[in-house]
Amino acid sequence: MIVTRRAEGLALVTQVEHGRVAGELAAHWGNAVFEGPTPRESVVMAARQHDEGWRAWDARGLLNEVERRPLHFLEIDPDDHVRLYREGAERVRLGDAYSGLLVGMHWTGLYRGRWRSPQSRGRLARNARDESLLDRVVDEEEHRWVEAKKAAWTIEQPRAVFESTLWHHYELLQLWDLLSLYLCVMPQHPSPREGSPSRWGPQLSSLVHPPEAVLLPSVRTSTFGEAVVLRATVVAPTTLVVDPWPFGTPALTVEVEQSIVPDVEYRDSQAALRVIADGRSQALTWTLRSPGTPTREEDPDG
Repeated sequence: MIVTRRAEGLALVTQVEHGRVAGELAAHWGNAVFEGPTPRESVVMAARQHDEGWRAWDARGLLNEVERRPLHFLEIDPDDHVRLYREGAERVRLGDAYSGLLVGMHWTGLYRGRWRSPQSRGRLARNARDESLLDRVVDEEEHRWVEAKKAAWTIEQPRAVFESTLWHHYELLQLWDLLSLYLCVMPQHPSPREGSPSRWGPQLSSLVHPPEAVLLPSVRTSTFGEAVVLRATVVAPTTLVVDPWPFGTPALTVEVEQSIVPDVEYRDSQAALRVIADGRSQALTWTLRSPGTPTREEDPDG
């Protein structure tokens, strides 16, 4: 569960809903500058189902025992995190080998700083025992990739192109993941602060998010294309500019379903689950647009 503290209460977005939003972003990716992914259906499926393992866990109404509120997704126990992602990756693998590969890469990348460098680690491990567990899980999953890659590799590409394209799609998945998370937690009004945008990602451990422009992870325009950094800026209520613009239409409307529950202490997970089930459902509607597309206020014909 993605938990955000707002004036009206706690806003809860399930991981599966967050994945659905990431899948929408993936489905619309590609234009004259940014090449769309191929195989598109497999890559979009991986984006949509990259957190599939959370489905049953979110339905359990997990509780932060210290703060007596619904558990934020970065607060989960490492053992539980391994279990749920292993189940989710296996479920996706059964449906599509290429999608399963990407989901496995996403899962282990969470323990390896999204594979940015050999020494990178995620923030889930709390001690040496957790680090040992996650190291072992990464090794096991990487061994599974050997057979999975054989199943996914086709005669249409030399092996080097296949491997490079696979990692390019992994990097796209990380961007879609983080942009979806931004849409799930960010206030829908412009930032009053001046200055350079910060890199998006480390802020996600917090439940409170002041409005801010951010830099998304670097991605290439194609497998062997130029690496670029996208900037996301809320320029008007509910309107987000992404620059440079990577989607196939000048504007894109995305909805995020969330539940609003009281920001109070919950005595146990069952109490939290009952409140979540009765929570007030609310849709956040975002308009993503290119830098050159006017907002409604700017459009003389609007």
